[in-house]
Amino acid sequence: MFFLTKIQHAEYLDDMYENEYLYFNSLETFRQVQMNDDGRNDPRELNLKNEQLTTLTIKTDNNEIPMHEVFKEFSGQFMEHISEPKINICSLHWMDIEIDNPPSTFNNRLFSMGDKLLLITNHIKFFEILDKAIEKIGLQFSRRKTEYYDPKTYNGELTLHQKDVKYQYQNEYRILIGPTNNEPIKLKLPGLKKISHNINLLDYPEIRIKVTEPNK
Repeated sequence: MFFLTKIQHAEYLDDMYENEYLYFNSLETFRQVQMNDDGRNDPRELNLKNEQLTTLTIKTDNNEIPMHEVFKEFSGQFMEHISEPKINICSLHWMDIEIDNPPSTFNNRLFSMGDKLLLITNHIKFFEILDKAIEKIGLQFSRRKTEYYDPKTYNGELTLHQKDVKYQYQNEYRILIGPTNNEPIKLKLPGLKKISHNINLLDYPEIRIKVTEPNK
């Protein structure tokens, strides 16, 4: 069994919950050279190719330096990325949980992402509301669970639903919308409060699914 959740700081998540919307930021915002403490910045964000290199020669005006000969165990990657994406993103956390057991997807590193958790209890209804809301503002969308790859070994094309394996602890479910002007979007989701609960992130490890007998 799974639940979709949104992890964020209380000052933002409380507002999202009370006013029934999800916040979509520009995807290019997260392509940063320096990673940050909450794990949202990713220098490989927007990459569409990760090609393993076996040789690399650096040319100067008067010389050529074969790096694969200079370094005994040479390895490198060639990467391509979208330069003008016009895509916005809302990242959710995919929570896996079995009956009577704690969530298997909990990781202490999630605490760096915020202190509140929006627990969506009916993902079918959520998708229905979400899809209608995106279509209403005239945008296209793509949503699915993120796949993780190792940049040091992966060789081939990439999609925007793939990320560096170092972020696997986030267990991300991505919602991408576009084309946008790269400005933040508050997507109104009428009925969100009816299918979700706003709880403290500290309670994440204590969540349980119970099966009870109906009253006779």
